Amino acid sequence: MSEIVLEILQYGSEGYLIDFKQQQYPLGKYPKKHEFLKDISAMANHPKDEDKYIIIGAVEKDGVADSFINISELTDQAQYQQYLDTYIEPQINFEYRLINYSGFQLAYFRICDNTDRPYLFKK
Repeated sequence: MSEIVLEILQYGSEGYLIDFKQQQYPLGKYPKKHEFLKDISAMANHPKDEDKYIIIGAVEKDGVADSFINISELTDQAQYQQYLDTYIEPQINFEYRLINYSGFQLAYFRICDNTDRPYLFKK
């Protein structure tokens, strides 16, 4: 899977399959934590069954990854899954992994195998 992410970082541009974010989505008492729910559900609800990617640590310019920011500590995937499961149904499948690229430690979400659309907010 990391080969696809490396290819996206080199040649990909933002669209319905790809999104670049500079920092990890914060959880806890952060006021904008619902951005995570919005972004993940939007990708999962897109009618294409292809894998979709949100790459963390990539600074976007004109739709492409222009520069990078190290992700020093990865948020646990289980925390993101629990947060999603609290607010969205049915369950959205994803993985969250680290990847090294050009001397930077980045992370990515792969939103995959989501065919039970629509994914709706419970609350």
